[in-house]
Amino acid sequence: MLTTQETREGEKLVLGLNNLTGRTMVLNRPKALNSLTLPMVQTIQRYLADWEKSDLCDVVMLRSNNRKAFCAGGDVVQVSRDWREGNKAQAMEFFRTEYKVNHHIATYKKPIVAMLDGFTMGGGVGLSVHAPFRVASENAVFAMPETKIGFFPDVGATFFLPRLDGELGVYLGLTGQKLKGRDLLYAGIATHYVPSERHALLEQRLQGLGTSDYDAINLAIEEFVAQPETTESEDFVGVANDVPIDFSLASVRDVIDICFKFNTIEAILQALTEVANQPGPACEWAQKTYAQLNQMSPSSLKLTLEQLRRGAQLDIQKAFEFELVLAGRRLESHDMHEGIDALLVRKTNDAAWDPENVHAVDIKELYSQYFEGEYDSTPLYLGGTSFMEYPHKFGLPTEQEILDVVSGESPQVGNFSLTCGEVIDFFMREYRSKMGVEQKVNWVLSRRTKLKDTDGTLEVIDS
Repeated sequence: MLTTQETREGEKLVLGLNNLTGRTMVLNRPKALNSLTLPMVQTIQRYLADWEKSDLCDVVMLRSNNRKAFCAGGDVVQVSRDWREGNKAQAMEFFRTEYKVNHHIATYKKPIVAMLDGFTMGGGVGLSVHAPFRVASENAVFAMPETKIGFFPDVGATFFLPRLDGELGVYLGLTGQKLKGRDLLYAGIATHYVPSERHALLEQRLQGLGTSDYDAINLAIEEFVAQPETTESEDFVGVANDVPIDFSLASVRDVIDICFKFNTIEAILQALTEVANQPGPACEWAQKTYAQLNQMSPSSLKLTLEQLRRGAQLDIQKAFEFELVLAGRRLESHDMHEGIDALLVRKTNDAAWDPENVHAVDIKELYSQYFEGEYDSTPLYLGGTSFMEYPHKFGLPTEQEILDVVSGESPQVGNFSLTCGEVIDFFMREYRSKMGVEQKVNWVLSRRTKLKDTDGTLEVIDS
């Protein structure tokens, strides 16, 4: 139950705007980069509930009041303080309410459009990544940096990270690596790329659209997208080449799968060491990534890897329930409070992890602590539907979808051999010539296929 003071605070920090048939939530805590407090999350929860029932609302939008940050995360400093001061119920209420809001966004009965302009991290990812429409700008900066504060990627990361291409989600969840601008589109985080200067016009367009039809909203957003910045290349013809794509991880995309396919942190570190010791373009990346992982809480790394492996088999509802259990147990740890204090309070970035390295983390003890036994907590009681895959697909095709068309495993194509041009044409038709589709399909084909016959048809290269 919200107190009057909390309601007023929440409404001041999350503005609710009505215009025609559009409703917009504006995050309004700029000095804290829109970090979420409990009253803010409770206010978002109330807006969502009210607008979902309103016959006057067709579409809900979520944006920030400035270009520096959409939302830089949850106010974990306050959560840690509450827990250590004995107010454990208040600390858990933040996570419980936040996860309910995230789940509500994922299962919302009306279209939600999240405008990602500026830092989009942690809790900000939870407010956006589950929405059917995620519009990134050149200012967008995505990251899930929780292992650096001794926590784990939450707000539904259990569900969405394992469903990104290959091992990309595991890499992002363990390292906290940042993605910027168009990266979000090609990684599958965003569904559209629209320059920041066009966001206001896009919001006006959606407010006056007068429909809750998802396809109509998608086409309206497509009116504002920007052309890819890279130079067009000739279609891939069967010899691996450097197909231009504006994705910062393009050159190491396959190496990410090679290094992060393992089920132990020790094996991942060993794979990175082997790549780092070999000449080639991935050497520097492997050295940097190894160093990144060594900065993180060792127990958080092992917890996160197991969390994401299990998350691939969980539906959206069970994923959030799982995270609430993990959050409660992680709050009892040394590393979470030490990490928050070192990075966000002292700002010395010198956390004294316990255990101090991954080899000292007893995996059996970690499993017993986080993945076994009963948990004494009020359950989430999530309503709405659940699913194993997001019901709305307005982003670019996944790498697996592209390869399924080549291999004949896609029911939409059947077991027919196709050339590169035919595969690209298929996806351009299916995605209505969506910006970025041709670039991603061409890029995936250049990496993962080869010529099968002299007629130019392709086959998938075994990974």
